[in-house]
Amino acid sequence: MSSNAPVGAASEPSSTGDSVKQWIASFLRYLELRLRLLLLESKEAGLHLLVVGILVTSVLVLFAGSLVMLAVFLLYLVVLLTHWAWGWAALLCAGILLAGSITAAIILRFRITRRLFPMTLEELQKDREWLKSTTRNAE
Repeated sequence: MSSNAPVGAASEPSSTGDSVKQWIASFLRYLELRLRLLLLESKEAGLHLLVVGILVTSVLVLFAGSLVMLAVFLLYLVVLLTHWAWGWAALLCAGILLAGSITAAIILRFRITRRLFPMTLEELQKDREWLKSTTRNAE
């Protein structure tokens, strides 16, 4: 064995079986690292999806509230014929709920366009580029 050889290195050349084992070990290590990155990003994506879900729910609730207030305003038109004045309050509530639902919808629009798993996709793109350059060099 050479004095420059690493500890545990065999003096004889490695066999095909050893090469396959090393390739499988490398592949499994690669897969483990990618799954760890995916796990890390899925926690972040879960929080993002939770916020998006809350915003969708709030948009629906506020929009439903504005529809109820619109119905109350229509009732106000009937009451107007009888000269009751509480309908303006219902119209104001409908306007506030509608403004709230529009605000939530705008926030939702900007939150939903954010990419999920950006680091994982970036790492996979780097891997693709590395594989392309490696295969070009091998040819």
